[in-house]
Amino acid sequence: MEHIRKLELKDTKAMFDLAAYAFNSEVSDERKKRFDWIVEHSEAYGYIEGEQLISQLLSTPFTVDFHGSKYKMGGVGCVSSYPEYRGQGSITALMRRLLSDLAKEKTALSYLSPFSYPFYRRYGYEQLFEQIIYRIASTDWPKTTAAESSVYREDWSHAKSVIAEIYAEELVKHPGALVREDWWLEYKFAQGNEFRFAIAKSKEGQPLGYLVYKVTSEEFTINEWKALNKDAYSALAGFIGSHSGTTRQFYYEKGFIGENLSYLMPAPVVEMKLVPYMMGRIVDFKTFIASYPFQKYSTEYQFYLEIVDEFAPWNAGFWQLKVKDGTAVLNQIEDKVFVEGKRVLSSGIQGWTQLLMGYRTGAELNFHEILSGSREMVVLLDQLIPDGKPVLEDYF
Repeated sequence: MEHIRKLELKDTKAMFDLAAYAFNSEVSDERKKRFDWIVEHSEAYGYIEGEQLISQLLSTPFTVDFHGSKYKMGGVGCVSSYPEYRGQGSITALMRRLLSDLAKEKTALSYLSPFSYPFYRRYGYEQLFEQIIYRIASTDWPKTTAAESSVYREDWSHAKSVIAEIYAEELVKHPGALVREDWWLEYKFAQGNEFRFAIAKSKEGQPLGYLVYKVTSEEFTINEWKALNKDAYSALAGFIGSHSGTTRQFYYEKGFIGENLSYLMPAPVVEMKLVPYMMGRIVDFKTFIASYPFQKYSTEYQFYLEIVDEFAPWNAGFWQLKVKDGTAVLNQIEDKVFVEGKRVLSSGIQGWTQLLMGYRTGAELNFHEILSGSREMVVLLDQLIPDGKPVLEDYF
């Protein structure tokens, strides 16, 4: 019999029961509501043994923005099995089916949050994002100068449109980040969460920044903090600092793009920790390259690439890549003899993903022998890749 099938809404209870058991989660109406919400907006895959659902995963269709290019991305989550069925190949079978389906749909990328990095590397995923965590004693929060902007606490119904608009305007600074749809905003900030919201506005009443946070006597947690100019940023910083007498410490976790905020402190006593975050992979190389925002040079550059990709054989093999004026032409090479004597750059799909998404340079990957080939060609390819580390402020 066919063990793998697409699950339907009528299967949601069985899916929730499996997820709750596998993750040892508390069962509550609120958790069930959030689970139903994400299932409703996702494709669900299940592995069936007899009549029982024994393993599952969700693939949520998102769009990501990468330096202005929009890509379809499959966000993988809820990867789970009943304990007695683990290690028997059902998740591997589900991942093979998922990647094949995503490629057929011309989905360029896939992200996931790993419980184990080595586990997901076998499916071609690799670390792609980092986060930086700040812990600041309430007494050490910096004093801020007076700002012209004013800060107002708002409920979700009033904050939603401001958050959506400012996030969209800031998106250009976050290569690889989600283009947030309305349903995702509701899920992220409203469904089952107890966030509070503050909006910074100019003297004329124009929204210029926002803060999403939680506060207890132990900790003021900053979930998201964005501002369109320094004055709005300072106003929100002052709002945060006004809570120093009611909480023990401030906690801020954000996507890491190569900077830290300690230099803004009077004395850099802030505790900072850089942590690995989510993984990603190129699902369909040809689709990805077709819209890739290469740097624009009038000279035509030609490369020969080799991709090793066990779980996506449509990517595997040799490719000829030509780039001119930011536009790429990619052709798969069927006859290996054609590349004999050529200066081929070779890597697994993980290396190509990290390189082309800007997480690692070709020089770094070449030094560590993840990307092999001519040093000269590596340098040329590096020049064509847009600057900026990928950053992700969402979780699924």
